Amino acid sequence: MALALLAVSGVGVYYIWEKMIFPERELEKKIVEIRQQKKKKIDHGAQTYREAVALFSTGALRGGLGKLHELMKFYPDSQYYPEAKRVVGEINVDRLLSKLPAPGKHEYIVKGGDSLVRIAQNEQSTVGYVMHVNGRMGAGLQKGDQLIVSPLNFSILISLSARTLTLMTEEGNFFKEYSMVHYKIPPNSSSQFDTMIKALVVGSGDALVPVGSSQFVAAKKELRCERRGVPIRAALPDSDGNNYITGFFLDSSDLEELALIVRPGMKVHVRK
Repeated sequence: MALALLAVSGVGVYYIWEKMIFPERELEKKIVEIRQQKKKKIDHGAQTYREAVALFSTGALRGGLGKLHELMKFYPDSQYYPEAKRVVGEINVDRLLSKLPAPGKHEYIVKGGDSLVRIAQNEQSTVGYVMHVNGRMGAGLQKGDQLIVSPLNFSILISLSARTLTLMTEEGNFFKEYSMVHYKIPPNSSSQFDTMIKALVVGSGDALVPVGSSQFVAAKKELRCERRGVPIRAALPDSDGNNYITGFFLDSSDLEELALIVRPGMKVHVRK
């Protein structure tokens, strides 16, 4: 009887272990493992980006842009956010620098006594913009000439931490972002300040090039601010290691583009 009771007890213990205790412990282990696993982050902007690409592929430029703007507004954490900003910026500038219709862009008929400088000032534009859009290499104008002009009303936001320079529209909307190669703030200067564009300097040293001349397009350019020591200039091979050269340094092609659409009086906001 003792052996029989021992056998029954052994079977009972085995049954309890196999059917109750062991499965429960295995379940607890799996729960711990699941909790330790990194949760897969859902990219809510992915679908919007795919919809934008699909619209672009069918030629629906406005619809595709609308989707990218939606992504930028609602899904800033999306992995597609940087690409959306890049595409929107490229399209914005391409439309602005072409003869294609765009808000504010219109035709101007040259009058007697007009000059490129006067036209650019009156139209809130720049000489470089007028020359570029109309395919002109010099300042010569004749009465009756037809020019495409557009007001250029932007502000500039410079982020030191992100190393970006962003053009914002008059309404405060994103227009285009540029990457800074590097920057150097003058010693004892605040890392946060506001200033404005003072002038576009064309040429270098004593060899300044007249605005609107035939040498204007190929000449070196620099955007100077009201605040001294913080110009927007092209990055040179030795500028990063020279502590005496200060300012915000961009790729030369980006600076050439900015020189066309940034005009004196535009506000510049520098932030950490």
